[in-house]
Amino acid sequence: MLTRSVSLILACALTGYAAPLSLTEIFAKLDQNAITFRSMSAKLERVDYTAVIKDASKESGSILMLKKKAGAVEMRIDFSSPDTKQISYADKKVQSYLPKINTVQIVDVGKIDNLISQGVLIGFGTTSKELQKTYSIRVIGEESINSKLATKLELIPRADSPLMKVRKIEVWLAESDGYPVRQKLYQGAGDYNQATYSELKINPPMQESDVRLNLPKNVKKEFPGK
Repeated sequence: MLTRSVSLILACALTGYAAPLSLTEIFAKLDQNAITFRSMSAKLERVDYTAVIKDASKESGSILMLKKKAGAVEMRIDFSSPDTKQISYADKKVQSYLPKINTVQIVDVGKIDNLISQGVLIGFGTTSKELQKTYSIRVIGEESINSKLATKLELIPRADSPLMKVRKIEVWLAESDGYPVRQKLYQGAGDYNQATYSELKINPPMQESDVRLNLPKNVKKEFPGK
């Protein structure tokens, strides 16, 4: 369960009425957003697909993201369906709180912290130059996601990237403002993680405390992998 949470912390109908944005246009929007992006809030729908058993598990809730500095981000996800669960990413740790059993699972991601921040920030404050260092990028189409026209990008990790365990990433960027409406991360054997955003708000007022978990004093702590 926590591995899927970490994966998240590291993501329709074809319209055909207009051409998708070009890479040059997309890069211009990404670079402008990188200058102005500070925070975001949205409703979130997540799908984790396991190919070997052909199972797609779905969760829905809300997400908050706060950019601390260039290349660094903190995030909180509150799932409300099918089960209540809270996930935070801050201080090089991923915490997953399960209120039904009053347990928080804590994973230290220090060794891959920069990698996770980079993945989370795709479309949310990462410059086109930074993305091109890590990925080969191309436009593969145009779709409507939640009634928003979006240009679909394919990002393939470069050979020298530590992200080579990730087969590819697809990102749907709204043509109106260049922010993601969907992200999809493909892993081995046909597995993928998909995040779809709705009611996206850019730069709402937000403090560090908003993206941290407020845990009960008697919470049970677990450290998977230790």
